[in-house]
Formats: sequence, C-alpha cells, structure tokens
Amino acid sequence: MTFDIVSFIVLAVATTATAIGVIAFKNAVHSALSLILTLLFLALFYLQLQAMFIAVVQILIYAGAIMVLFLFVVTMLAPDQNESDIKDALPWQRIVGGLLGLVLVGSLSYLLFTGAQVNGPKAAAGDSLSQAVTAYHGDTQAFGMALFHGFLFPFEITSLLIVVAILGALVFGRRTN
Repeated sequence: MTFDIVSFIVLAVATTATAIGVIAFKNAVHSALSLILTLLFLALFYLQLQAMFIAVVQILIYAGAIMVLFLFVVTMLAPDQNESDIKDALPWQRIVGGLLGLVLVGSLSYLLFTGAQVNGPKAAAGDSLSQAVTAYHGDTQAFGMALFHGFLFPFEITSLLIVVAILGALVFGRRTN
C-alpha cells in the first residue's frame, strides 16, 4: 500500500466519524465543532488531489468564516445552557491545550526571531497585481500571493476587527435572566 492509499483510508474514516458526530451529538455546539472537523478533513482531501486553491477556500470560507458565525449564533440562541454548573468531564484537555498553545507560541517565536523569510518570485509578486505578474503566475495564484504575502497584515487586522464586532454584538444582544 502506498502512502496515498493509506492517507485516503485514514481521512475517509475520520471524515465519516466526524460526519456521524454532526448528527449524533445532542449538544448543538459539539455538532458544529464536529462539522468544522469534517470540513477540515474535506480540505485535506482536496490537498491530496493537488487542488490547493479549493482546499484553502474550503478552510477560509467554510471552516473559518461560516462555521464561526454559526457557532456564535448557536451560543447566542441557547443562553440557558450554563457551562459553569457542569463538572469538567475531561480535565486533561486543559493540560493538552496549554501544551499545544506553548508549542504554537514557541514555533511562531522561532520563526519570528530567526528571521524566516519568503524569498524568490513569490515574495516579489506580493506587492503588485501587475499584468506581468498575472501573466506569469495566472490570475488566481497572483491574487493569492498578493493577498497572503503583500497584504497579509491588513487582511488579518480586518478579520480581527470582524471577530471583535461579532463579539461586541454578542455581548450587547445577550439576554439577561
């Protein structure tokens, strides 16, 4: 068996399990989180098919934007579920989450302090969407390079402002009992 076949089988089992979790969980938040995992696994299928653009769009649009909005709506419409009264069923999750957070901070710090940079034509193409760049790379690839190399910081600041606005709407719209 090749690596492609084994990875396909593992992804198929994981996707099926999370898809069953979407309809099997009684808690709407758990179902939404299971749907996010299903969408991420579908993006991995696209990566196996060498469809990078569709995989990135799958993650950004569906798993990112739409599902985060759906989670906010679900938590806003179900304010009577009080999480503070429920005993923590899996206390080890906090430890694993903390360790994974430390790994993330460490790896990002390493990349920041070692001066990891993107060199070559991709870095040069990030500043413009000129006709020469789009003719060489294609429209979609030139747009992606401009968005994620030249305009990454404004793109991330915009997404942060949208999340803050949604949180503000959630706080102001929350019903008090």
